[in-house]
Amino acid sequence: MGLATLLTVTGCAADAELDTMNPQGPLAQEIDNLLQPVLILAYVIFAMVLGVTLVIWWKFRDNHEDEEFPKQVHGNTKLELLWTAAPTIILAVLSVFTLIVLASLNDREDNAISIQVDGETVTWEPEVVVVGQQWWWEFRYYLHGLDGVDLSDARNLPPADIVTSSQMIIPIGQEIELSATSRDVIHSFWIPALNGKRDVAPGRVHPWKLEADNPGVYFGQCTEFCGLSHSRMRMQVVAMTPEDFQVWITEQLANPAEPTDEAALRGQAVFESQCTRCHVVNSINGETSTGADLVSNAAPNLTHFMSRTTYAGGIFNLYEPDGSLDRTQLEAWLRNAPAEKPAYAQGGRGMPDLGLSEDQIDDLVAYLTTLGNSPRLSIIEATEVE
Repeated sequence: MGLATLLTVTGCAADAELDTMNPQGPLAQEIDNLLQPVLILAYVIFAMVLGVTLVIWWKFRDNHEDEEFPKQVHGNTKLELLWTAAPTIILAVLSVFTLIVLASLNDREDNAISIQVDGETVTWEPEVVVVGQQWWWEFRYYLHGLDGVDLSDARNLPPADIVTSSQMIIPIGQEIELSATSRDVIHSFWIPALNGKRDVAPGRVHPWKLEADNPGVYFGQCTEFCGLSHSRMRMQVVAMTPEDFQVWITEQLANPAEPTDEAALRGQAVFESQCTRCHVVNSINGETSTGADLVSNAAPNLTHFMSRTTYAGGIFNLYEPDGSLDRTQLEAWLRNAPAEKPAYAQGGRGMPDLGLSEDQIDDLVAYLTTLGNSPRLSIIEATEVE
């Protein structure tokens, strides 16, 4: 009965965002190629053990009408050797194939590509620095390479060319090397459609990689319990064609246009007085600006906020399905973030309640909408979270 229920329930996950059985890249395919034979073998062994158990149960069932004491069996050397040796051999063989796959998943190869940076052609070894912190993910792009870049202290990383959060943008058909670390506690980075998970610990840099075959959006989740909003620490990988990826790079490298609307200008003043201790906008307090060392970096870089489709650790949609701004949710977040997402704001973990007035919230929303360009409607639809 229990097995039948379990098999029935598994059919409910056909469209699950975190489906581990739906590889969308060569790395995830390697894992699937290992997993499928293991599952088949497990099913066979399960059927054999269950069958033997049922036979034994039927053949040696107790007959209460028979007063004769049942025959006692004290051991069978041949059987004991068989059921000890067989699992040992099976596990040893599986271990060999598992180690081969693990070595392949951790192997790094030179796969440089050419991109345009400020009008110049740059050879870039696709590598993204992934930083986990309570309770969101940061992605840092060093377009001139990581040679000489000190990643030992995640709280004081060197300035990057592009910094974004919750959504990592990558080109398709290209192996993307990851250097993952944490700013606070142990997290675990997992995009099941593109590769397995990789734990990230503070003070250490953990290599990993991703690759997507086709354009699309691939969902992920922190899989290491990390506090109050662990379940709300989500991320997405948006895979684009090389041409679209180049367009994205060009847009991200440019500073957002200066606001001209009066409400947006007032909102910029609110941002400068209330938000710049934690958040960064490159044209105001970017990592290379004077006083940048006074910014905690405990919150996402908002330079191109509108180019993303989610925020607050990937749990809220920035846009409505028709492409318009989801103003109601954004205002609720600015009004009282801890009420929207459990956090320990007093300890510098999570956005605090800033006590903004309704006028300040309206002005701040007007300013935030000037930061970056809206993505295509197809991306907005594909990245929608529930």
